[in-house]
Amino acid sequence: MNQRNDRKLFREFEHTGDLGIELEAPTRLELFANAALALAHLMVAAEGISPRESRLVETSAESDEDLMHDMLAAALNVFLADGFIWCEARAEERPGGVAVTLRGERFDPHRHQLLTEIKAVTYHQLRVERGRGLWRARIVFDV
Repeated sequence: MNQRNDRKLFREFEHTGDLGIELEAPTRLELFANAALALAHLMVAAEGISPRESRLVETSAESDEDLMHDMLAAALNVFLADGFIWCEARAEERPGGVAVTLRGERFDPHRHQLLTEIKAVTYHQLRVERGRGLWRARIVFDV
């Protein structure tokens, strides 16, 4: 189960009016899990989030870019609609897609620190690729 409490999980890059990140992982599934964790780390400080409950995000798409977009959009919706924030993520292959299990708890403004309000996952500059033995992604969020 992926659990990272440090900013080394991803790198932020400058993007006018939006928030961009780049991340890499040794496997495709770890890249998807790490992207879900990066989203959570951008929105809420990781300290104090406990893996008490699980939510499953399942997506399917024709390309890895569409899959990344749709998975992150679904995860963002779990936070925005259900008030659920996660500190662990695990990705598994599904026919034509991935399933990401998010472990965390309900957001509590008395215990959790909101960092960034993310409105949407964009397709702008979205990339998912494999090269030199690593999987890499570049993602821009609308803030």
